[in-house]
Amino acid sequence: MNTIKQDKSDSIKNLLNHPIDIAPLIYARVILGLLMTIELTGGALSPYAQTLIHGDLHFSYSFAPFIKPWSEPLLLYVHFGVNFILGLMVVFGFKYRFACVAMFLSSISIFLMEKTLYINHIYLYCLLFLVFAFLPANRAFSVDTYQNPQLKSSEIPAWTVYCLIAQLSIVYFYAGLAKLNIDWLHAQPMQLWLANKINHPVPYLGILLSHKYHAFLVAYGGIAFDLLVVPLMLWKKTRKVTFIVAIFFHSTNAITFGIGTFPWFSIAATALFFSPKTFRTWKFFKHLGKKLPAPNTHFFQYSDESKFSQRFVYSFFFLFFIVQFFLPWRAYLYPEDPSWTEQGHFFSWRMMLRTKRGNTVFKVSDTNSNKQETVRPMEHLSFKQSNKMQKDPDMILQYVHFLEDLYKREKGYQDPIIKVESKMSLNNRKPQRFIDPNIDLTKEQRTWKPYNWVEPLTETAYKEEKRQ
Repeated sequence: MNTIKQDKSDSIKNLLNHPIDIAPLIYARVILGLLMTIELTGGALSPYAQTLIHGDLHFSYSFAPFIKPWSEPLLLYVHFGVNFILGLMVVFGFKYRFACVAMFLSSISIFLMEKTLYINHIYLYCLLFLVFAFLPANRAFSVDTYQNPQLKSSEIPAWTVYCLIAQLSIVYFYAGLAKLNIDWLHAQPMQLWLANKINHPVPYLGILLSHKYHAFLVAYGGIAFDLLVVPLMLWKKTRKVTFIVAIFFHSTNAITFGIGTFPWFSIAATALFFSPKTFRTWKFFKHLGKKLPAPNTHFFQYSDESKFSQRFVYSFFFLFFIVQFFLPWRAYLYPEDPSWTEQGHFFSWRMMLRTKRGNTVFKVSDTNSNKQETVRPMEHLSFKQSNKMQKDPDMILQYVHFLEDLYKREKGYQDPIIKVESKMSLNNRKPQRFIDPNIDLTKEQRTWKPYNWVEPLTETAYKEEKRQ
């Protein structure tokens, strides 16, 4: 029995440490690194930065309440500028490991400054810069090897590319799993989003995009693609056809929804499933291939790294992928639908699953006086913040505590009572009460446990929409 276990362990080690061409890792550093850098720094020129600058309150994550936006707009733009420089340092392989770690810390800090700006693929890009820090992606075609030729290598252990494939596979898997819910199977989110495409500038395209049957095609096609793309890309016989489908799928998403660099990143990242030798044979990569050390010309060997260094890297990825695999499951541990309560939604690869519409009113009174007031969130928040906040119980609670401090400090309320009246419609259901209006939310604290003042989702009927 022990011999069998040892053989299996050895075979796994051999599979992970098997030397492969360095080409796909260099491709990933240059192409994926450039796309990620563009996205992570482009926010400086978009409403993303404006949301971090304006507003009296910035919504934090419960595990990082200490991370706040810069007090001065200039410092925020400098921060974005630092991201740009660090990102290019990774792309060009200059001071590579320092640049990767610094870029991860710099980008994740901006990402965590404002909860209303959460975007799944921004989170993914931050993670990948951390992953790159542990990969020898500067061992060829880099400034580091130009300055120190002894760093050059034509081969790397297979696990270095497998780590990127594993992270991509986790995203695809959980994105597909999350779509197996009643609303997505009724194509409700897609019908709502695609209905807005009726006025598309391309003649007749708007009619096609907004058609009900197109919404069902996109919804079920999305499930099939997300759940099948990884196993079909892993199988050599279906790899080329599946990649063509991936190009079509992500290009269509780019045309229909935009989503920044993510569709193009997804196409480029999916190419990593191809054999390492492929990256020297495709015409698109031939120029890159000429710049790499010729295959089987051995310079640096990864096995020459110290045993401590190797164990540290292996331990990091072991823990990293345990967290990445199990973290999304918390969404299924809550008793209510995460699309309704938002608990478990973040960091779980739950993409484009819900649309909420409704109205939320904050009423402030004082137990020691007859003072009473209805609050307008737009007095303190940007439009984007206000729109996101009223649909998320945790953000509602943060805003309540902000109001409590504000009314004590500036309006003379000695013991504010704040109650919330809210009705929401999830994915075109009929509106129902969202927050218990009888609860004084100033007495409630943020927690990872279910909020008992959020009303259960009981409405099942969808409203009938008039379609053009």
